[in-house]
Amino acid sequence: MFHRRFPGGGNFLGEHVAVSMDRLRQTVGLMAKHLDVQVAQMVTPEFSNGLPGCLVGNRARQVNIGVKALQLTGNSIMPYLLFLGAPIADKFATHAEQYNQNINSMGHVAACLARKSISVLSQHISICFLVCVQALDLRANLIQENGGYDARLLLSDKTRPVYEAIRSTINIPITEDRPYIWDDGEHPLDEHIASVTSALTIDENGCLFKSLKPTIDWLRSKRYSYHVSSRSPEDCS
Repeated sequence: MFHRRFPGGGNFLGEHVAVSMDRLRQTVGLMAKHLDVQVAQMVTPEFSNGLPGCLVGNRARQVNIGVKALQLTGNSIMPYLLFLGAPIADKFATHAEQYNQNINSMGHVAACLARKSISVLSQHISICFLVCVQALDLRANLIQENGGYDARLLLSDKTRPVYEAIRSTINIPITEDRPYIWDDGEHPLDEHIASVTSALTIDENGCLFKSLKPTIDWLRSKRYSYHVSSRSPEDCS
């Protein structure tokens, strides 16, 4: 489905659709694994350049797990996306319809799996956004002279609107006094994941989607910026 429209493949076999969707799901799985590694480095003091383990906000509390629940959720999603990345184009039946259709297209199944894969990836990205917000708050507290948790002054002009949009989406104001997560159980993290996911995939007029649009447009311009030189038939001889 492209912009809520269903284009047709135009022929019976349609194996090109299945192969393309297989490749898309494999790429989604690789992206999820890369994000999973980045989160692991942020929550591990040996790699995070001074951030507390699990990005715990209130370290005076005896038991506090910080973003561990978010990380473990992402850890569970990532293998699922890798599983969905397994190819299905080669799983076609060879004896369908009394051997009339010796090769059946798996394009429809591959596309349905790709749609599922992208939907799950959006949840994984949402989790990563929330973890990054907590990491930014704690980084601000470490390096700013006033010890506040507002990270906006540390961010680039393109990153700052994303940071602000995520906090607006989950309805947790940015303050100098506290990071996003201070103590366990103070926020409904499942609702926050759902809110950010919805803002990423449904609400194209929302603040989060708009904050990401410059980056999306830039990536699209790089993707389609190739130049095909016009050559005469003689040049090809």
